[in-house]
Amino acid sequence: MKNEQHNAAQKIISWAEKHPLITIALFTLLALGPFIDKAVHIDDPLFVWTAQQILKYPGNFAGFEVNWYGTMKPMFAINMNPPAQSYFLAVVMAVFGEHEIPMHAAMLLVSFAAAAGIFQLARLWCERPLAAALIALSTPVFFLSATSLMCDVPMLALWIWAVVFWERALKNGEATNYLAAGVLAGLSVLTKYSALTLLPLLLVLGGLRKKRPGVWLLWLAVPAAMTGAYELWTAKLYGLGLISEASAYAARNRSVMGGGWETRAIFGLAYLGACLLPVLFFAGELWNKGTLITGGTLGLAAAFGSVWITGVGSELGWFFRLQMVTLLAGGIHLLLLAANEFWRRRDAISLMLALWLGSGFLFAGILNWTVSARSFLPMVPAAAILVAGRLPRKESQSRFTYGFAVPLVISTVLSFLVAAADFSLANSDRAAARRLATEYIPAKNKIWFQGHWGWQYYLQKARAIPVDRGRTVLSPGEIMVMPSNNTNLVPPSSDDVDIIETLVLKIFPWLSTDHPVLGAGFYGTGIYVARGYLPFVFGRVPEQKYFVCRVKQTLTFNLLEKGQIDEAVIQSQKALKDSPDAAGSHNNLGTALRRTGKLDEAMTQYREALKIDPDYAPAHYNLGNALLQKGQVNAAIVEYQAALKLKPDNVMVQRNIAHTIWALATSPDAAMRNGTNAVEFARAANETTGGTNALILRVLAAATAECGNFPAAIETAKRALGLAKEQQNFGLENALKEEISQYQNGKPMRAAADDMEGW
Repeated sequence: MKNEQHNAAQKIISWAEKHPLITIALFTLLALGPFIDKAVHIDDPLFVWTAQQILKYPGNFAGFEVNWYGTMKPMFAINMNPPAQSYFLAVVMAVFGEHEIPMHAAMLLVSFAAAAGIFQLARLWCERPLAAALIALSTPVFFLSATSLMCDVPMLALWIWAVVFWERALKNGEATNYLAAGVLAGLSVLTKYSALTLLPLLLVLGGLRKKRPGVWLLWLAVPAAMTGAYELWTAKLYGLGLISEASAYAARNRSVMGGGWETRAIFGLAYLGACLLPVLFFAGELWNKGTLITGGTLGLAAAFGSVWITGVGSELGWFFRLQMVTLLAGGIHLLLLAANEFWRRRDAISLMLALWLGSGFLFAGILNWTVSARSFLPMVPAAAILVAGRLPRKESQSRFTYGFAVPLVISTVLSFLVAAADFSLANSDRAAARRLATEYIPAKNKIWFQGHWGWQYYLQKARAIPVDRGRTVLSPGEIMVMPSNNTNLVPPSSDDVDIIETLVLKIFPWLSTDHPVLGAGFYGTGIYVARGYLPFVFGRVPEQKYFVCRVKQTLTFNLLEKGQIDEAVIQSQKALKDSPDAAGSHNNLGTALRRTGKLDEAMTQYREALKIDPDYAPAHYNLGNALLQKGQVNAAIVEYQAALKLKPDNVMVQRNIAHTIWALATSPDAAMRNGTNAVEFARAANETTGGTNALILRVLAAATAECGNFPAAIETAKRALGLAKEQQNFGLENALKEEISQYQNGKPMRAAADDMEGW
């Protein structure tokens, strides 16, 4: 019987190796097909909403606003990813409509393309290319990422094919291969910005193959030119280059992760081990028995010591920490495997794999602003090829059959369970949103909600309204719904609301990809605002609860945030004690104090920051905000001007200064209005921004009209109108047309700052 099973397994493997692409397609379909009706989940809505915008205005993909963090902001300030994936989804939606099944079916094709690309590269780099492709497909990070609508797998597909064509070009010198590699590499950057960190690998590979500089280097200008063109295009559209803005966003939010490099390394290694778990399962086939026992013991001891000494996850109990130790050891094992393979072979391929994995871990695990499983996805091809290259050679077919099939099946089953847990979580939000919207919207005409991700997507489709913490005021009797497990929630007190219904939905019961109670955070982790410490965790998963609240008394969300802000003040004060000479520490404390209403104390902190660093733009900007709250408009504009000179491309500074000068030029209150000062400030802002900011030109026109110079106001407003048309900012375009008509009739503008349209 055993021989018959062995022979059958060998026949299957032999058939699969003769038909590799069919095998990959079948594996992809059977593994990922069950999730084809997965609900829109986590950051999926950002890509779908952008696709909706593209269908309306193809040249203005981010020209709309969204409430994603509790307040309305421009999409380009929310979605820190380029638009290529949304353009792809827009094509799918144009043909099949906005439905989950066609969108996920299209993503199945992308997943197949990525796996096929890994197979083609592995053909060039190892003896078992099909094994490499199947190992890659069986990793939890590939499996789960492939069931989303986000940009990670599309970026990987483009990138891996870029490497394939680049390797072919380096061997045969054909210009078409070089061009294909350059274009695909550029498209990968326009799909996800982190692909920029992969581009140096092409340079390294070229150096290893060619040994000396040559014409081949010039082809790297193709992705560089595509990236630069995108930066210039978005700067023209939105007043700032979106690649630069994404980099600035990462720098601003680096404190989200918290801890020093040692803590980041522990998180990173644990995520690495979890995301690429098959590498650990194949360990028995990759090392001799003595090395495996000795190395495994040392690796587990190092992982155990790191977790227990740092205390990471101690609040979650021994079972969680056992999982973390295991996965941390898996991450250590992968990096040691790459180093050992290079030491053993010392050739171009082993060096490339070691650099690919090492640089990938450095970025995803230590340098990135947060540790997210998706950031480890680009490492999958290198890890899979590394493992496949060390499997027994073809003359050891008998050993290979079981040594490959058993770990692959275990990996696939585990990854399937991880994807199933995420599938269950996503679908619970869809089911709850649809049920509550059906029940309460017809009765109350509208309902409010807190929470984001897929929950928000489905509620907004049903015409529910997201709470805006800066503006929303709920009246007695109104209905608000909110989930128990989501992001950016501000739970109301029992004095303000009655919970009239709690909807409880069961989800995957013993495995989670996103729950802070278990320490699971596939989509991001951190110390200060942690969703979790591992990408997936085994344990008893709490049921999903959705609360229906009826407002008892007028509810203002700024007041509800006070408890959180008080805690922020405490944390900022602690940080200031640790770093008393850091401008950022004073600035952060000032911002926390300002949010509690302590404006004078806040301004003291901002001024202390500027004493330390007069060129610290955030302190100028925040001091301007505080002065504006105190009613000191002219002084506020001076601070905004200082911030604008330091950061002329910062869109928030541009908007605030335009907003404030607008009030000075157009306020219905004659005591506040001052056309002369408004013109002076607007001219300075216009000079700083190079005369290319439509909003500031609009404000300059209004200020000029207030001073009675209507011909100049009309000319300036027409320049702003031309820019608005170029940027496809239709709200601003319509507003300017009305204002030009008013100036032509010899009338200045009279409008409150909050009435300024087209922002």
